[in-house]
Amino acid sequence: MKNGMHQANVAVGNFFFKYRNGIFPVVLLLLVFTMRPRILLNLQADRFLATVGFWVALAGELVRLATIGFEYIERGGKKGRVYASSLVQKGVYGLTRNPMYAGNLLIVIGIVMASGAPLAYWTVIPFFCFVYQAIITAEENFLRSKFGSDYETYAAHVPRFLPSFRGFREAFDGVRFNWRRPFKQDLSTIAWVMAMLVALPCWRAFFLYGWDATQPLFYQTARLELSVTALYGFLILLKRRKSPLFYSKDARTHAASS
Repeated sequence: MKNGMHQANVAVGNFFFKYRNGIFPVVLLLLVFTMRPRILLNLQADRFLATVGFWVALAGELVRLATIGFEYIERGGKKGRVYASSLVQKGVYGLTRNPMYAGNLLIVIGIVMASGAPLAYWTVIPFFCFVYQAIITAEENFLRSKFGSDYETYAAHVPRFLPSFRGFREAFDGVRFNWRRPFKQDLSTIAWVMAMLVALPCWRAFFLYGWDATQPLFYQTARLELSVTALYGFLILLKRRKSPLFYSKDARTHAASS
């Protein structure tokens, strides 16, 4: 029975892994279009919660950037399937085995807090908790089958989700931060997280106070959203042109010669 449930969880995890990049924005857009904000406590307390949510979401994105910058990992998958050519144990992966999902969950929690939608607390957060535990189970199943005792040793010393800082020095010993890599690989996530955080205060104000009270904020939000979109487009253009902002000199030389 237990083994059957585990295998079912692995199958669910493999399914969500394949579509994980699309699930995140789709569910959060459903939050915007189907759920409505409410005054949960009082106006001042709710504004405080929204502000905390903003910083929690930013913290989640910083976790992602730090994870990518300190240690490259292929556990992002290959052709929609769980994959790893090596067992990465350094950088942020020396503090928690799943820092990217921890960062993602912080983003989700932060956006839900910023939205002020009560239903989102009971649906969106539990949904992503279920999705990520299933994906993690599927990844662990793959890593155990491929790396055997090496993964078991790693799992025994590094927690599955919540970070432990006991091995901090060892985790970052000899590891350098590649500042180009996180912006190159996570540019789209940065853009849509910023777009959501910019839009949510206006969305919230519209449903709580009506259009007349929201008009000034709407025009301010529209200008900010256009700025985010224009900056994102400009950075995408630089990325495609192999700008030094995204590629080192050696990488650009290799790309030109290949």
